[in-house]
Amino acid sequence: MNQFHYRTCHLCETMCGIEIEHDGEQVLAIRGDRNDVLSQGNICPKATGIQDIHTCPDRLKKPLKRVRKNPAEKSHDDEWVEVEWDEAIEYAAGGLARIQNQYGRDSIGSYFGRSTAHNIGTLLAVAPVQKIMGTRNIYTGSTVDQMPHNFVWHHMLGHQFLCTIPDINRTDYYLMLGTNPKVSNGAQMSTGANTWKKLNAIRERGGKCVLIDPRRTESVKYMDEHHFIRPHADSMFLIGVIQTIFDRGLARPGRMAGHINGWDELEPLVKQFDMDRIAEVTTIPREDIERIAEEFATAKRPVCYGRTGISMVQFAGLTQWLMQALNVIVGSMDEIGGMMFPKPAIESLPLTNSSWDSYRSRVRGRPEFSGEFPLAILGEEIMTPGEGQIRGLLGLAGNMVLSMADGNHSEKALQALEFYVAVDPYLNETTRFADIILPPCGPLEKGHYDMFYHLYDTINWSKYSQPLFITEHSKWTDFEIFTELMGRFAAIRTQSPIKKFLIGCAHKLVRSTLTVERIVAIGIRMGPYGKGMNLFKKDALSLQKLKDNPHGVFLGDLEYTFPAGLYTDDKKINLVPQVFVNDLPRLKAYFVDGGMEAEQAASEFDLRVISRLSNRTLGWMHHSHRLIKGKNPCELMINPADAEARGITADSLVTVTSRAGQIQLPVVLTEDIMPGVVCMPHLWGHNRKNTRQRVANANPGVSMNDITDVTVIDELTGNAIVNGVPVKVAIC
Repeated sequence: MNQFHYRTCHLCETMCGIEIEHDGEQVLAIRGDRNDVLSQGNICPKATGIQDIHTCPDRLKKPLKRVRKNPAEKSHDDEWVEVEWDEAIEYAAGGLARIQNQYGRDSIGSYFGRSTAHNIGTLLAVAPVQKIMGTRNIYTGSTVDQMPHNFVWHHMLGHQFLCTIPDINRTDYYLMLGTNPKVSNGAQMSTGANTWKKLNAIRERGGKCVLIDPRRTESVKYMDEHHFIRPHADSMFLIGVIQTIFDRGLARPGRMAGHINGWDELEPLVKQFDMDRIAEVTTIPREDIERIAEEFATAKRPVCYGRTGISMVQFAGLTQWLMQALNVIVGSMDEIGGMMFPKPAIESLPLTNSSWDSYRSRVRGRPEFSGEFPLAILGEEIMTPGEGQIRGLLGLAGNMVLSMADGNHSEKALQALEFYVAVDPYLNETTRFADIILPPCGPLEKGHYDMFYHLYDTINWSKYSQPLFITEHSKWTDFEIFTELMGRFAAIRTQSPIKKFLIGCAHKLVRSTLTVERIVAIGIRMGPYGKGMNLFKKDALSLQKLKDNPHGVFLGDLEYTFPAGLYTDDKKINLVPQVFVNDLPRLKAYFVDGGMEAEQAASEFDLRVISRLSNRTLGWMHHSHRLIKGKNPCELMINPADAEARGITADSLVTVTSRAGQIQLPVVLTEDIMPGVVCMPHLWGHNRKNTRQRVANANPGVSMNDITDVTVIDELTGNAIVNGVPVKVAIC
C-alpha cells in the first residue's frame, strides 16, 4: 500500500512543503503539500528532482580515496578506490593534523559551500569544526553571492544575521532591485514558491510593484513597471531616490524616531551627486527617478528589496546600505508592510559570530568579516609561499570550480594543495582534486529542520521533517561525519597523553549523547515558544509537537521587534556607518568624476555580462534528469541592436571573451535585455574531465565563471563580482 511522507524541500530558502508518495522503499511521486503552513501546495519544479538525487547511481555511498601514481603530486591518472569508513575518517583526520603539526595553525583551511545553510547537521557542526581546527583561514560560499547583506546588517543593526525581511503580505509599494522572485521564489524571503501570487495580491489591493533590472525578467508580468538600469549603477539610482525624498520633505523616521543614529548625516552625503548625472549613468530618466521616489515615500506601507543581483557587483556594499537606508528614512524599518524581522522557534543569533576587521589575511591584507575571509582570496593563500600558507583544506558541499570566479584559477589552487578532504556526495569538478571524499547520506535518509532559513520567514512558523528511509548509509549524516572527523583530528593533533585521553573521553560522550534531534529539541524548548524552565507552561512548542504536525505549526504574523531586538550597544539603528561613508569616494570617482568613461575608452571589452537563474535547476541539481532534460539553457541573451552591430544572427555560435578567459555558446536575440548588456546562466560548465556525474556531463553547458575575474571584488565587502563583468562578443 502506498504511503505519504511530508517534509520541507531543502533546496532553497523558500522552504516549500512537499508530499512524497512512496511504497516504503522507493519514491513514487513528489507533489506540493496542500496543508503546508507556509506554501499551501505551491512548489517549483526543483522539488521533483529530489527523487532523482535519492536514486542517482553516481551518488557516492562509501568514501573514495585517491591512490597517487606519483606520491609527490596529484595526477588525472590517479586511481580512486572505495574504503571503509573507519579507515577513511582516520586517513582524513591524520592528513589534516599532520599538516597543521608540521606547518602551523593556519596551514589548513575550511571551505563550506552554499548548501551548508540547507542542512541542519552541517550548520550545527560549523562552529565546533572551526573551533577545533583553530585556523583563521575560513571561507564560505557567502562571499560569492550574499555577504554584502550580512555586512550591512552587522554595521547598521549590530548582527550579521539580523535579517531584514520584506513584509510582502502587507506592503502596498514593492520596489525591487536585482531580484527575480518568479524564478527564485522569493530568495531571502521565505514565501513557499508563491511569491508571484503575493505580487499579484499587492496590486489587487491597490498597491504597486516596480522592478529595476538590466533584464526584463520573468517577474515583469507581475509588475506595474520595469526600468532597465546599467550594471553596477543601482547605488546611484538609490542615491537619486533618497535625495529626492529629502528635497521634497518626505523623509520620516516613523515609530523608530529617537532610535536612529546619523539621521542628519545622510542628506548631505547624497547631495554630493547631481541628479542629471544619476539619470545619465543609470539610463533611467530623472523624472522617473523622482516620480518613483515620491510614490515610494508617500505610500502607506512601502518596502525596497534587493537580492544577489545587487550583491555581486562593483559597489555591492554601498548598494545594500543605501537600500536599507531608504527603508529607514520612510519609516519602513521594522514596520508592518516594510522590512520586518521574524521570531524563529530556535534563537540562533546569540550563538553566532558577528565581527569586522579583527585580523587580516596574509597575502592581500583583507579584513575578516564574522570570522571568515572572501573566497576570492583562497587561491592566492594556497599558492603564495610563506608562513601561514594554506597547504591542507577541509571542504564541504561547495563546487568552487564552477561557482567561484575564474574556475581555472580555482583548479590550480586545488591542485597545489598537499591534502584536501572533501565532504560531498559526488566526484565532481572540485572534489576530483581531493585526497579523500567522505559522502554524507541522502536528503531523505536524515531529519531536516531549517534553522538558518527561518531567519528569512515572512510568517512565524516551524516544522520538523523526520527521515523517510533508513539505510546502511543513513548513519553517516554530515553531523556524524564531522563529529567523528574532528574528534579524531583533535586527538591526533595534540602531543599530550593526558589531553589525548580527555579528548577521547569527550569524543565518546558527544557521540553517545548528542544527536541533531536532541539539539533541535533543546533549541525549541529554550526558544521563544518553548517551555524553557517553566515546566507548567501550556501549549508550548516542542519537537514532539512538530512531529505530531508534519505540515508545520503556524506561530503568528511578523511583529514589531525594535528597538529591543537590535544588537547595537545603544539599541539604535546606525543609519550612516563610517565604513560606507569611507567607500563613497570610490563610487564618486567612478560615476561622477569620469572613471566609468575612462574604463570604457581604455577597454576592448564593450559589453557587460550578467547572470540568470533557471526555475528548474540550482548548481547542485544538475544530477536530476527531470530538471536538465530538454533544451540546454546555456545561451547568451543579447539585444538585437548589439547583435546587428557585430554581425550576429539568431543561429550564431559566439565567443565571449573577458580579461580572465573565453567561452563559446549559442545566442538568443531579445529585447528583454538592455543594449550594452548580455546575459547567461550561472553554475554550469560540466565539461571538465575525470568526474563521475553522467547526467550533468550529458548536458554540460559552459561556466560563466571561466570569464569572471577573481582579482576584482567589491572592495568594501570582499564579495565576488559576477554581474557587470566587461566582455566582448564575436561570432566564432
